[in-house]
Amino acid sequence: MIRRMTATLLIGLGTLGVTLCGLGVFSIWRTADSVTKAAEDALILVTDTLDDVDDSLSVTSNTLDGVAVAMDGLYTITLDMGAALSTTKMTIDEMAVMTGGDLPRSIESSLLALEALEETAAAIDQFLVGLQRLGIGSYNPDMPMDQAVAQASLGLEPMPENLRTMAAGLELTGENLSSLRVGIGLMGDHMLGLQENVLDADAAVSSHRQTMQEVRSHVVLVRQNVHGPIRAVAWGGTVLLVWIGLSQLALVRWGVRIWPSSFCASERPDIE
Repeated sequence: MIRRMTATLLIGLGTLGVTLCGLGVFSIWRTADSVTKAAEDALILVTDTLDDVDDSLSVTSNTLDGVAVAMDGLYTITLDMGAALSTTKMTIDEMAVMTGGDLPRSIESSLLALEALEETAAAIDQFLVGLQRLGIGSYNPDMPMDQAVAQASLGLEPMPENLRTMAAGLELTGENLSSLRVGIGLMGDHMLGLQENVLDADAAVSSHRQTMQEVRSHVVLVRQNVHGPIRAVAWGGTVLLVWIGLSQLALVRWGVRIWPSSFCASERPDIE
């Protein structure tokens, strides 16, 4: 009776072990398929994300390239403006020197000459009038010659001071243009610095983009080979469970061997 119970127990344990091993193999391969699919889905998501990041970096790089070109254009414009302002300042300085020095002095000299000419004109006018009274010639001007010269002097008299005032304004304009030229030069230097920063940022973005592309290549390679390691683990677990199942078959075989012996022992007294 005890041997029969033992045989039953061994057969039951062996059968249970084989069944559990079979279920284990089934679960391993089912889990392996699920893990493979989940890994592939995750790697696809990572690949898509890296593609989106690469597209964003590409747009950023193109934008930075455009900004660098615009900065270069602005820098060139500042150089042209600086050169134009320098030329304009030189012209204004020459005009200031002329209106503040040579031209007023020339007019003042002309005024002195007109004053002397006014006395001469008065004498000539009286001489011509005297000749007319003597019946020699005809002289009847609308305005005596000395008065005409006096009016010319009167019209030229404020001009030297006005020209010196104009020269002062031109000098101030020249100073303002000089300050403006310095400011534009500083702005050009600032633009050049910004352009260098933009180029450095573009280089950094290009480097990050290259890194993203390398990471994507590795992810694609892992995605192509992800089933290999998982299947290797599944095959390892399968071999282990098969080996354990075979050992459980040994228990079943042992129980089967015990069973007939116990049966013969129980039948032998009846035969006697």
